[in-house]
Amino acid sequence: MPAVVHLPLGKTFTVRTAADVFLDSLGNANTIRTYGIGVGKTAMRLGEDRPLASVADDEVGEALEVLWGTAAVNTWNARRASVLSWLRWCRERGYEAPVMPAWTKRLTVPDSETPIRSRMAIDRMIARREVHLREKTLYRMLYESAGRSEEILGVNIEDLDFAGRRCQVKAKGARTQA
Repeated sequence: MPAVVHLPLGKTFTVRTAADVFLDSLGNANTIRTYGIGVGKTAMRLGEDRPLASVADDEVGEALEVLWGTAAVNTWNARRASVLSWLRWCRERGYEAPVMPAWTKRLTVPDSETPIRSRMAIDRMIARREVHLREKTLYRMLYESAGRSEEILGVNIEDLDFAGRRCQVKAKGARTQA
């Protein structure tokens, strides 16, 4: 059910007020924390006491560039997305707000440099006599399950279901998965 958001009446809708009302409308604490970084720092950079309608599109892009232009790709994308969401939220409610400039594009995440081993390479490694059973089992489980190493290393012999070729693991976030 959508939450009712009380907007200030008779006051200028400043950058800070717009940011605060937007963040108050979010329901998830993690989203509030994450978006609070992007929206909060951008609002400070734009000038918190300025009317939101007076902010130009390019000013938003310049603020993002100054704040996160040299950050990692995922950081740039996360901060850009939070500001984009904030500005869209304001416009959807009828407030004059800038738009995200076209030149502040979402960046593509570079490919991982981790080498991928083929099934044949894994089979050859497992067939070698000098490789211990523990390592053979670990590599086979990692390859066939695509599980995270922390999940696989946390498995005890008691957790294994040999007949079903399955086992319970503690997934990221402490959820149990099969």
